[in-house]
Amino acid sequence: MATLYGCIGKSVRVQKAEGVTSAIQDYLSRLAAHIPAEVITVYLLGKAVAPNEPILGIWGVVCWVMAFGLRWWGTQGPGKVLNVVLTTLAFPIWAMVMGGTILGFTLGEQMATLVVLAFAVVAGALYNNQ
Repeated sequence: MATLYGCIGKSVRVQKAEGVTSAIQDYLSRLAAHIPAEVITVYLLGKAVAPNEPILGIWGVVCWVMAFGLRWWGTQGPGKVLNVVLTTLAFPIWAMVMGGTILGFTLGEQMATLVVLAFAVVAGALYNNQ
């Protein structure tokens, strides 16, 4: 009954707008879910402490392994493998966008920015939040 009362008095246009808003919020939550923000934060702190190249490249690999491990043990359900793969691909891209490297490899900040934009669209569509 509560659902029925929630719809009384609303126009079809308002109901459709609420549906679109809900779909956008769902997409954005899937998009944010594959970004390993906790590991990116740790990476940035380590980058500030150890800014020289060999140590920063090794630190990038350590954080990449942490991103994989956190998603592997923290994700449950049927989409686990896909979600872990997306996060494992996302971390090095995000690290390069912030001027970092993974064992000395970098795309450059401008190219990495374009890659992260394209990856965000594709990964947000693929991410399984079940």
